[in-house]
Amino acid sequence: MQQEWKSFLRQAGAVFDGDRVLHFGHPQDESTAAGSFMTDLSHLGLIALTGEDASTLLQNVLTNDIGEVNAQRSQLTGLCNPKGRLLAILRLFQWDTNFYLSLPHSLLEAVLKKLNMYVLRAQVSLIDASEQYCCLGLAGLQASDELRHCLGKAPTAVNEVYQTSSCCVLRVPGDPPRFEVVGEFDALQKLWSKLSKTAVPVGTHFWELATIRAGIATIYPETQESFIPQQVNLELTEGVSFTKGCYPGQEVVARMHYRGKPSRRMFLAHMITDKRPQPGDPVYLADGKEGQTVGEIVAAQPAPEGGYDSLVVLQLASLEKGDMVWNSGNGPELTLRELPYELGK
Repeated sequence: MQQEWKSFLRQAGAVFDGDRVLHFGHPQDESTAAGSFMTDLSHLGLIALTGEDASTLLQNVLTNDIGEVNAQRSQLTGLCNPKGRLLAILRLFQWDTNFYLSLPHSLLEAVLKKLNMYVLRAQVSLIDASEQYCCLGLAGLQASDELRHCLGKAPTAVNEVYQTSSCCVLRVPGDPPRFEVVGEFDALQKLWSKLSKTAVPVGTHFWELATIRAGIATIYPETQESFIPQQVNLELTEGVSFTKGCYPGQEVVARMHYRGKPSRRMFLAHMITDKRPQPGDPVYLADGKEGQTVGEIVAAQPAPEGGYDSLVVLQLASLEKGDMVWNSGNGPELTLRELPYELGK
C-alpha cells in the first residue's frame, strides 16, 4: 500500500488494521448508509506485464481468451495448475501498452513466481506494480453519474473500461453498479475528494461483501488448488473460454464442459453467527458425522443485517439430503440465497 495514499485516507478518517481499512470512524452508520459508497482497494495487488510477448504468455497460461482484452474491455480469468485446479482468479486489463492482473495481495508473490516459470525465453517482464498505483472502489445506483461528473465518462456495461492518462476505470459485476479505479496518487486523491461529496466512505469488507453477493469467487491462500473453474462458477461469470486453445489444466476443464457436469457448484448462503467463517472451512450435513464434508467455504463477510454472507461450494447431491451447517455437525445453518445468474443444469 502506498504510504502517501494511506496517509491521505487516514486524514479522511480511515481506521486501519495493518494496511486494511476497517471503517471511517462510524462503522454503524456505514452499515446502514444508503446511496453510493466508496472504499480503498489496497487489499488487491497488481502485476504488470510488459514486452512484446506479454499477450502470448497470458494466452498460454490463463483460462480466458485474452484476445478479447483491449483498452475498452477487461475480463475475469483464472490461473490453474496442470490438474485444472485454480491457483488464482484474476481481473485482466490493458492500460496504455501494458497488461495488468488484479488479484488478492495475499496471492501476489506466489502468482508472480508461478507466471515467471512460464516466461523462459519470451520477451516479457513481470513486476509487482502494487506500490505504483492506488485503487478505489465505487458502488451504488448513482455511481455511474458520479463518475461521469468527475471524469467526464464512465463504463456502461460490465467488463467495459474507460481510461484517462492518469487512471483506468473498470466496470465489474454487481448490482447496483460497481467500479474499480486504478491510478496515480494525485489523480485518485482528487477523485476521492470529489466523490466523497456524494458517496459514503466505508471499510474494505463492504466491497468484498458486494463481490460475494455478485457471485464472484475469490481464491485465497487457504483455497489454492481446491477448485476447478466450474466448481466456483467461473465459466458462468465469463471467466473461461472453451475455444481459445491450451493452457495448464485445460484438458480437465474442457472435459468437464464437453463430457460431463460438475458434481459441485458454488452457492450464495447466509449464516447467523458471530464468528467469521474462513476460506476453506468445511460444511457438513446437519447432525451428520464429523469428517464427512459436503462443501467448503470460498469467502465470507459480515452482512449489515447481522450474520455472514458467504460463497460456498457444495456437492450437488447433498442439496437433497437435508440442511447444511458450517464447521461442525451442530454449527450454524446455511440458508441458501439466489445468485444473480443461473447455475444451469
